Amino acid sequence: MVTISVSCLLAGVALAAAAQTTTRRRAALEWAGGTLLIAGLGLLGAGLRLFR
Repeated sequence: MVTISVSCLLAGVALAAAAQTTTRRRAALEWAGGTLLIAGLGLLGAGLRLFR
């Protein structure tokens, strides 16, 4: 669960960084990066013992 969460977070950061370097499809890259960041945080939070 942690590896999936970390990979989502890293992919989200990479897409957000890529969105800053290109002017084409910036909104799509920012949306995808943000979605992956939220998914990664959600997966990380779901794995905590507090929420079980």
